[in-house]
Amino acid sequence: MRAFFLGAVAAVAAMAWCACSGGLQQTPLPGIGSQPAAQPPAAGAQPEASDSSDDSSDEPPVSSAKAPASSAKASQAPSKPGHSSAQSARPSQQAAFHAVCPQDGSPSRRQCSSVVRVQPRRSCTRSAPYCASELQSAYGAATAARSRGRGELVAIVDAYGYAGAASDLAVYRKSMGLPACTPASGCLKIVNQNAHASPLPKPNNGSSDDWRAEQAVDLQMVSALCPNCKLLLVQANSDKNSDLAAGVNAAAALGAAAISNSYDGGEGAASDAAYSHVGRAITASAGDDGIARQPCSFTGVVCVGGTTLTAAPAGGWIERAWHSSGSACSALVAKPVWQHARGCAMRSVADTAALADPSTGVAFFESAGGGWQEAGGTGVAAPIVAALFALEPSAARTNAPAWLWRHGRKAPKFGGT
Repeated sequence: MRAFFLGAVAAVAAMAWCACSGGLQQTPLPGIGSQPAAQPPAAGAQPEASDSSDDSSDEPPVSSAKAPASSAKASQAPSKPGHSSAQSARPSQQAAFHAVCPQDGSPSRRQCSSVVRVQPRRSCTRSAPYCASELQSAYGAATAARSRGRGELVAIVDAYGYAGAASDLAVYRKSMGLPACTPASGCLKIVNQNAHASPLPKPNNGSSDDWRAEQAVDLQMVSALCPNCKLLLVQANSDKNSDLAAGVNAAAALGAAAISNSYDGGEGAASDAAYSHVGRAITASAGDDGIARQPCSFTGVVCVGGTTLTAAPAGGWIERAWHSSGSACSALVAKPVWQHARGCAMRSVADTAALADPSTGVAFFESAGGGWQEAGGTGVAAPIVAALFALEPSAARTNAPAWLWRHGRKAPKFGGT
């Protein structure tokens, strides 16, 4: 049981981050065990020297503005895996990604952490946007996804309403060959920040602060890695810190084994009890700018950075640090006793990383935004890691960030800090 955890969660995406005395540096975690022996493990892949400053055209343009309404077609019919559509142009020639809900600068609010663009579904042929089977393969979770997770509850905490959550999830799961997960079956439950099924908040559509696409990404990424898990979507009244924190408390009260938070904002406190629940793996996105953010920097949170994922020519996968996500030192949160990163007098982030580079993004379906789309950003990475924690025994979730630092840096092949 523990061997799989070391291969998938402690090494969830090639790089955990630490601040070292000579400057910020990426520290690899143990490799993914299911890859062919001829291929170097994803966790062993070293970032290219240009990762921190690469401005080449291979990086898709990202716009901070919401996509214009005219770019979203009225409800595309989903295509199934294996039914290939025409290959698109290089990422730099495609439509720009846009931030799902850019922050207005208010210190009391959070922004969701994904960027998206309309992108027709392609066949699942190991090229982006990736589908569920490819994510399972890349993270060594294909066997576990079939056999584990039954009865485990994974919560998604986001802001505002999303009336299409169940129907969009149904399209994604059917297209990806995953079992159905519906409210009627009890697999999917949607509640407000007080843990009640009614009233649910209204969508914030028509504004730049529309979280529906983030909710779709989060639900569908958990589904991709843990298709047998039950899903809990907690919709906070707004993107205020206090509302989202209430949503996390609601998720914990309802018994979630893992709680994913794909949002971030500036640091404002040394601690927050809402983000510290013993026995729950709470993940949060680190943001896409290499700055310490909250809730990611809280001690009880697994802070998830980003990677670039590509298929190796001869099989297996190659994963590198994504240059838009990096390591940082908290200004407010004290260094935990279990953290050993050099160079940070305070808490260092991130703890681990998963796919986030938009140029190697994931496929997801959200009807209001144009149907099939491609997503990137650490808002994708946080639910991936939450799902992986749900596949494992509860002992790993007792203090999830401490578990990663304790086990992820004991791998003899890669050493640690």
